[in-house]
Amino acid sequence: MDFVIDILKKLNVVPVPLLDAQAQVVKARALMEANRAGVFVTLGKHEAGLTVSELAKAHDFSEEGAKVLLDALVGVGYLKKKDGRYRNGRWVKKWFLDPKHSLHYMLRLQMYTYHRLEGLGENLKSGRPAMDFHAMDASHPTPQQETYTRAMREAARLIIPDLMKRVDIPKSATRLLDIGGAHGEYSRTFVRKFPNLKATVLDLAGPVATAKEIMDVEGNPEGLDLQIGNCLSDDFGTGWDAILLVNMVHLFDVAQNLDLFKRCKSALKPGGSLLCVDQFVGISGQRDKIFALVSLNFFNVGGKSYEAVQMRELLAAAGFGRVEVKPLGLRTPASLIQAYA
Repeated sequence: MDFVIDILKKLNVVPVPLLDAQAQVVKARALMEANRAGVFVTLGKHEAGLTVSELAKAHDFSEEGAKVLLDALVGVGYLKKKDGRYRNGRWVKKWFLDPKHSLHYMLRLQMYTYHRLEGLGENLKSGRPAMDFHAMDASHPTPQQETYTRAMREAARLIIPDLMKRVDIPKSATRLLDIGGAHGEYSRTFVRKFPNLKATVLDLAGPVATAKEIMDVEGNPEGLDLQIGNCLSDDFGTGWDAILLVNMVHLFDVAQNLDLFKRCKSALKPGGSLLCVDQFVGISGQRDKIFALVSLNFFNVGGKSYEAVQMRELLAAAGFGRVEVKPLGLRTPASLIQAYA
């Protein structure tokens, strides 16, 4: 059906703006609300499926409300309906219910994004972000912070397999600084791959508190060292073999990133690497189509999708001699830019 819609859109015989706006807004809200309410989890516990009445009772929905939500999710392919009973489709089973692939918190994060983008109009006029991401810090994580940290952990699981194939650090490396990766998923993977490596994670107090909650449940067998700090102002020390910045560059403006890169350069050992993973523009045409839209979201929080050429210039200005651009796999549109001190 989507293929047919795409053809009709190209022929310009259907109301494209309504399909791209109204239909997509309602689809997104249906997914987010079903995820928030736990509808997919409930259906996952009943292989035979549930009727409208059974689902409504389980979630304290009205039967009318349950029916329109379930039918909408059938219409967009997330649920299946047979003999009046609703079951999860394969997208749900993989991307919501499988612990290795679940995007539950990523969908919860989109609810905050949805509300934040209501300020986009003023954001475009003023040129200033709708929110100061780094002003959100607190000793205990807010619900939004906790959702963000856990969502970034889910995103990490998409990125890590391809990242570890492309990253280039010596097996003798002993010290990794992971800036902004409080959930620890990247650091854990690096420590497992490089047995001599010890990892320190630097992040704001709220995300670190969430990371400690995760460790209280899952343990910390990799011995990660969690440090509270602000990457825009704190000293990083010296002697690091590698510094990792994943999905951080897009949060900051040019001046902030240049200063950040300079301080990373000073903190690295000679020959050490700065590993920047983000949604960079100018690497492939298909990726750029996605990032032109994603960059609008980044602009709303004070950043943007940076061009690979601009990244090379900023890293050179920060003192890095060699810079390599390494696109990651198709499962994630992110790329790795590795700069050597």
